[in-house]
Amino acid sequence: MKQKGKKYYRVPDEFWYRIHFVRPRFKSNIENVLLYMASECCKIPKCSCEEYNKRYLRAIRMFPGNADMADKTLQNWRTEIPALFSFYIEDKSKNITETSRMAKFLYENQDLTQFLRLFLLSFQFPGGHLKPQDLEDIIYNNIRFKPARTIIEVLMTGNEILSEQNSQKEMSVSAEEATFTIFNDIRVTSGRKNSKSIAQTILDNRKNHLKYYNPADIQSKSLKGTSRKKGDVTRYACDILDYMELANLLEKHNGYYYLKGNELSALKVFVNDKTWFDGYERFYGKKDLKASMLSQVEPLWFEYVNDSMRPDLFRTDVRSLFNKDESIDIIFDDRIKSVISSDDSTTKDIGNLGEAIICSHEKMRLKINGYEDFVKLVQVVDGPSYHPGFDIDSYEADGTEDHRYIEVKTTISKRQIKMFGFHMSPNEWRVANTIKEHYCVYRLMLSEDSKTLFVLRNPVHLYKTDKIEAEPRDGMEITFDGNTFEQTKILAWKR
Repeated sequence: MKQKGKKYYRVPDEFWYRIHFVRPRFKSNIENVLLYMASECCKIPKCSCEEYNKRYLRAIRMFPGNADMADKTLQNWRTEIPALFSFYIEDKSKNITETSRMAKFLYENQDLTQFLRLFLLSFQFPGGHLKPQDLEDIIYNNIRFKPARTIIEVLMTGNEILSEQNSQKEMSVSAEEATFTIFNDIRVTSGRKNSKSIAQTILDNRKNHLKYYNPADIQSKSLKGTSRKKGDVTRYACDILDYMELANLLEKHNGYYYLKGNELSALKVFVNDKTWFDGYERFYGKKDLKASMLSQVEPLWFEYVNDSMRPDLFRTDVRSLFNKDESIDIIFDDRIKSVISSDDSTTKDIGNLGEAIICSHEKMRLKINGYEDFVKLVQVVDGPSYHPGFDIDSYEADGTEDHRYIEVKTTISKRQIKMFGFHMSPNEWRVANTIKEHYCVYRLMLSEDSKTLFVLRNPVHLYKTDKIEAEPRDGMEITFDGNTFEQTKILAWKR
C-alpha cells in the first residue's frame, strides 16, 4: 500500500490479528511498584476475598504518590497486577484469597531481573491473563504464541543471516517492526512462519525502505473507525520488549532492541524452552465454544504460572539491575502503628511509609498554594536501578515553577528526642551540593501518636554555616538540634 510516495509493509487481511493484553498503568515505575506490592501482599494473611481486597487496596493507596489516586485508577491497579503478574490467587467458590508464590518469590529474592525472566518464560497466548472473549479469538485463529521466545529466536536467526552475508552488524528489532512482522501476523503467532523467515522479512523491509505504521490503513483504525496513534498500535510489542530489557535479555539503542551479549545462557533457556500451558488445547476446533467454558480454566492457568517460579532456571546477581479524603490520615496512622508493633518491619518498610506520607504532604502543599496542575507531577524517582540522589521530585510553590528535590529520611521512635540525625550517601551529598537551595532533606520522625517533620533546605549550606553538624563517614553523618529548626506541619491529601 502506498501513501504520498511512501511504501508500506502490510500483513494480508486474512492473516492480520491484533494481539493485546493487560497493560499496567504503572509501567513507567514498574520496578518500584512490583517490589513494593510483592512486599505488601506478603504481609496479608490468607483470608476472605473481601478482607484481602480491603487490605490490598489500602496497600495500593499507600504507595508513595498515590494518596490522591482516583477510585477508578485504584481499581485498575487492583485488577492489573494480579491479572498480569499473579500476585494473589482468589478462590471465589470458597471465598478465600491468598498471596501467590509469584509475589513471595519476588519479595524473598528482591530480584526483579530473575522475576521478569520467569514471568516472560511462562507468558503465552492463550493464557488466563486474557478475558474469555479475547481467548475465543485467540483460539479461533489457532494462535499459540510465546512472545519472548519468538523475539529471541528472530534476533538469533537474524544474526546468523547477517553473519552469512559477512555483515558486521547485529540483528535488532524495533517495536514497530515487532508489531507488524511478529505480533499482528497470525502466520507467526500460529507457528506457520519460522524465525528465519521473520528475520529475513525485517531485513528485506529495511533494504526496500518500507514503512510500517500507516494511519490511513484500516488495520490502524479503532473500532470507532478513527486512526490509532503509532504508540497505540505498537504498545503491546513495546511492553514485551521493555520487559525483556528490564529482564536483562535485551538492550536498547536508538529505538532498536538487541540481544544482551553477555546473557547467552539465559537466552538459551528461552530458545530451548518446551514448556506450554495446555489447558486450552481441548477448545481448538470446537464450534460451540463459549466464554463460560474458558473461564473455568483460569485457576489452572494461575496455578501453572506460580509453578513456574523456579530459581534454578536463572541465577542472576541483583547488582545487574544497576548496569475519600480524611481516610488518608487514618491509613497512615494505622500503617505507622502496624510498622512500630511488628517485629518483621524492615528499613525498606519504614522508608516506603515515609515516602508515602511526604508525597501526600507535597501534593497537598502544592494544592493549597494554588498549584493544582503540579500535583500529578509529584513522583518518587529513586528505584532499584536508578538512584538520582533524592527520593521525590516535587515543585516549589513560589511562582518560579522550579523543581524541589526531596530526600526523605524516616525513623521510628517510641520516645521524644531533641537531637536528630541521619546519614547522607556520597551521591546524595554531591547532588545536594550541586542543586543547592532546590535540594531538601525531609527528616521525618514517626511514633504511635505523633509525626514530626523538619525540612532542611540546602544541607551543604547549613553545614557550612554551622546550622547542622556533619561528620564524613562514607558520605556524611548529619546531626542537628530540633530546637534550632521550626517543625513543619505535615499535610494529608484531601480532594
